[in-house]
Amino acid sequence: MNKVEFMNALKQQLQKIPEQERAEILVDYEEHFRHGLENGRTEAEIARSLGSPKEIAKELITDYFLVQAKTKNSFPSLTRAIFASLGLGFLNLVFVLGPFIGLVGVMFSFYAVAVSLLVVPLASLASLIWVSSLPEAIFNLSVGLVCTGLGLLLWIGMNRVTRFVFHWFIRYVESNLKFIKGE
Repeated sequence: MNKVEFMNALKQQLQKIPEQERAEILVDYEEHFRHGLENGRTEAEIARSLGSPKEIAKELITDYFLVQAKTKNSFPSLTRAIFASLGLGFLNLVFVLGPFIGLVGVMFSFYAVAVSLLVVPLASLASLIWVSSLPEAIFNLSVGLVCTGLGLLLWIGMNRVTRFVFHWFIRYVESNLKFIKGE
């Protein structure tokens, strides 16, 4: 594979990255070829030593999406980083996707409980229509207030847990990526 073939293949594989980032990466690889040619190596030798454009692109795309996940702090950006890392190897399917799906499922269930606790006061207020005694009405309102408090506390706690898990998972994917690269 010569320089033109290598660069075209790399450019094609990097379509998921914005144009500006892609241009910077391609300039870096142009520099690799220029430096190698100055040292008397052929384009084919340089291309072989750099590796497969497809594998290079997978690593670069994963790195890009990890940086995006760190800066944007959003669930979609983390999900893109995780799915980009899945392309790096079969083990990532087990060691990245499995824990991710498990954690998202557990967090989703806690958020569902928080929402349920926040909805209970509405049912408590609606039940006042059918209440026949004052003590029963006070009890229903008390249950509604307690559930509101618990729901709010759980929601706030889950927001903090979600942020922690988000940052932890980014570090986990980064360390997994370093392991795959052999760093």
